[in-house]
Amino acid sequence: MRSSVLRLVVCAVAVLSGAGCDLILSPSPTDDNWRLSSAGRFTFYVRPGSFAEANVATFATVLEDQFATSVARLDLRYQGHVTVFLHNSGADAGFSADLGNGDHSGVAYPETETVKAACVPPLDGNLMSLLSHEVNHVIIRNGLGRPGTSFVNEGLASAVLSERYHALGKTFYYRWTAERGSQLPRLADLVDDDKWQSRPQNVSYSASASFLAYAIETYGLAPLKAVYGVNSREFAGRFQSAYGRSLDEAEAEWLAFCQRQGR
Repeated sequence: MRSSVLRLVVCAVAVLSGAGCDLILSPSPTDDNWRLSSAGRFTFYVRPGSFAEANVATFATVLEDQFATSVARLDLRYQGHVTVFLHNSGADAGFSADLGNGDHSGVAYPETETVKAACVPPLDGNLMSLLSHEVNHVIIRNGLGRPGTSFVNEGLASAVLSERYHALGKTFYYRWTAERGSQLPRLADLVDDDKWQSRPQNVSYSASASFLAYAIETYGLAPLKAVYGVNSREFAGRFQSAYGRSLDEAEAEWLAFCQRQGR
């Protein structure tokens, strides 16, 4: 990994604004200009002579670690195989303008255990976290089923990011939260899918990741799994039942926790 990862950490929220999970079962048909590389639980398709091809061994190492981390932290039984298409740019991947910065975007297709992403230099934490986030969509969806809210879907994929090969995991999100405090959207709004698109995605993704990382660390997995598939209308009530506190109470505790972590 590059020594500049920590210096680049502030860009992470911009990267994840282009991350997502697609309802389509797999990438649309594409050309045959690919080279294939398989390692462990991953098969990579890369463009010949590309940046991705030159670094595919590193991506395999990072994503194998992420796979093991996600399965362990969420106590999953999923042991599948993920196919990853690494494109030379957002345009090469066919990403539309609604994904934000197409050169720092990715999409997961959990039903077919497939990910496609733009893979451009530099080789840093921003790129690693993007790929790990998308792979987590495949792992989590196949391990826990369909999430009930965008809050859980996007937040959990980043909440369990491994920090072994980059610094963009829960420690970063706690610090990010502490720096913003009262400027963040309320949890009650984040869990409302009707309001999810009304604010910058980098804020929604990062705040959701921070809270869910905190919830796992503080309360364990049982209450999280109890609310995982619950829709927006029922979320607050189910949360109260599972966690023994309201969303507002949990929000205040989370923000205080992040302030302590940020000191």
